Amino acid sequence: MGGFYMTYLESMCRRRGWRDPLYETYRSSSGYTCLVLVNGREYQTDLAYESDGQAQENAAMRAFMVCRNFSVNGGMLARNGVVQGLPANERSDHRHRRRRNGGRSHSA
Repeated sequence: MGGFYMTYLESMCRRRGWRDPLYETYRSSSGYTCLVLVNGREYQTDLAYESDGQAQENAAMRAFMVCRNFSVNGGMLARNGVVQGLPANERSDHRHRRRRNGGRSHSA
């Protein structure tokens, strides 16, 4: 089960008629990072987290905070030198895609 922001992000996407968010989590020696695809744009974590769930929740928070004011900033927000909300192709070559529902991984 996802966290607060994952739930809010999914609900917002459904209200706006967008596809459900797609999560990609990556594990490295420093921890987990996550990238979430929302309405054709990518949002990512700023730090490495102890679990994939924490990384997904942080990416969802970043996406939600930008997308809730989508018309104000065009879906982009600079944080720590990283521009959030970069246009992305849903069929791009990403290694692992994870949906909030069921936490299953599948390739693009």
